[in-house]
Amino acid sequence: MKGGYNLFKESIRFPLIFFVVSVIWQVTAKNEVQWIDNIGVSFIMFLIFLLYNWSKKPYKWKKESEK
Repeated sequence: MKGGYNLFKESIRFPLIFFVVSVIWQVTAKNEVQWIDNIGVSFIMFLIFLLYNWSKKPYKWKKESEK
């Protein structure tokens, strides 16, 4: 299970930073926060990073079947 946790941890870092920075910027520049847009973009970024990081991991079953 630890491998899944690391995959999640690696994938959440940048979208979370993006969310916080975009909220702070919108509060200071516009005095209005687009919560749905920020959450949506951050969630899509998270899914893309999660899929990318997941695809980089080699499959154990493929290694075993080649033996």
